[in-house]
Amino acid sequence: MKWSATGMVALCGWLALGQPAEAQTLSTCSDARLGEDARCGTMAVREDRSRPDGRMIDLNMVLLPASGASRAEPLFLLAGGPGQAATDLAGLALGPFAPLRQTRDIVLVDQRGTGGSNPLDCPSGSAEDPRKSFGALFRPAELAACAKRLSAHADLTLYRTDEVVADLDEVREALGYERVVLWGGSGGTRTALVWARSFPDRVAAMVLDGVAPTDFTAPSPYAPGVQRSWERVVEDCAAQPACAAAFPDLPGDLDRVLARFDAGPVSTTVAVDENRAVPVTMTRGDFGYALRGLLYGARTVAYAPALVHGAAQSGDLSTFARLLWQRDVAVNQGVQVGVHFAIFCAEDVPFLTPAADAAAAGTFVGTYLLDQYRAACDAWPSEPVAAAYREPVRVDTPTLLFSGYYDPTTPAEQADHVARSLPNSRHIVVRDQAHGAEFGCGRPAVLAFLTRGSLEGLPEVCGEVGPVTFETEPPAS
Repeated sequence: MKWSATGMVALCGWLALGQPAEAQTLSTCSDARLGEDARCGTMAVREDRSRPDGRMIDLNMVLLPASGASRAEPLFLLAGGPGQAATDLAGLALGPFAPLRQTRDIVLVDQRGTGGSNPLDCPSGSAEDPRKSFGALFRPAELAACAKRLSAHADLTLYRTDEVVADLDEVREALGYERVVLWGGSGGTRTALVWARSFPDRVAAMVLDGVAPTDFTAPSPYAPGVQRSWERVVEDCAAQPACAAAFPDLPGDLDRVLARFDAGPVSTTVAVDENRAVPVTMTRGDFGYALRGLLYGARTVAYAPALVHGAAQSGDLSTFARLLWQRDVAVNQGVQVGVHFAIFCAEDVPFLTPAADAAAAGTFVGTYLLDQYRAACDAWPSEPVAAAYREPVRVDTPTLLFSGYYDPTTPAEQADHVARSLPNSRHIVVRDQAHGAEFGCGRPAVLAFLTRGSLEGLPEVCGEVGPVTFETEPPAS
């Protein structure tokens, strides 16, 4: 569900620090879907905390108050991307997390640079012209032009995770909360970890789903992760009689598709709608990125064997072209690109090593993603974080971690790595999920943990869950 951050009205009369959350005067939200009791507003923070007379930026937020008289620590939802707006997670707050509102406020704050908080957007134009989705993941000249435009109202070096966390803790204090409970998804897991390390007395508990450590060094794990995810699909398909019979040589199918690019890019089309197909030119990197997108979610993983086999048999790459275009449009609409690079170009890409290239070279994606991110960061103004920032986070905060078995981006090994520095943690790997794993069989454990804030007595979950059941026919459309 996409929730627009537009129309969130300013907080009326931000009250003195230290007042309880229920005493704050926020405005009724203009978005009726949030409910009659939802409150929306903005809070001004200093963009550069070293300059007392510097620019102020407004943080956009939504507060969904607890319904009961007894109040526990509030739950802050931290979005991923990086570059997604937290207010876009309102569907989670009103859906899977709704039972928590008996005792907890739920707070969604668009981190600086996203949503309604001085957004750093660089529109790609791919929604109007599908050809822009092909040939390169990022276009450095366009990014440089966007960075120049955004620099008129933002210091692009000040939108890192540590600055985001400082903002969020100011919001916590202004709302009168002594401690908070955190849920982070994907890139939001890093935000949660840095918050817990920076203010350990302020974070009571954390749920981390699809874990991105502070020493993650994106995109170095991406190509090996896609390769591993595909190999798990191949292995599980071979173990399912129907899938094995329908697709007896999946590794060969992928090799046959990749061989089509040996002579260079391949011409195909993108079906924009029922009446229009746009000619495009697909590179091997485009195809690898499209397959990576297919492996992101459990529902689409289920079709991966059928779609790869179909492309190998027919030579038609139009389905993968459409998938690539649709994913590109969705990412550009849901992620502020300026924040994406403000974080990756300061916290990850400068720390890539030749070992990352060596690991990627043995995969079907190759060094494509490494090359694309390096080129993008060469065009984006940034200052690398200090080495100490990238140390593992070591806190005693009760933490529940989730990983999806097929996840091509934040594999379970990364959560294991983080958990080794979190002595009060539990890690659950969900066998039938990919990126974002907790809302199936893991939901009872999440709700129990977020209700009590303790790992003690959590229900056993996901132990009987098996692999994805693969479809033997492609989706209808």
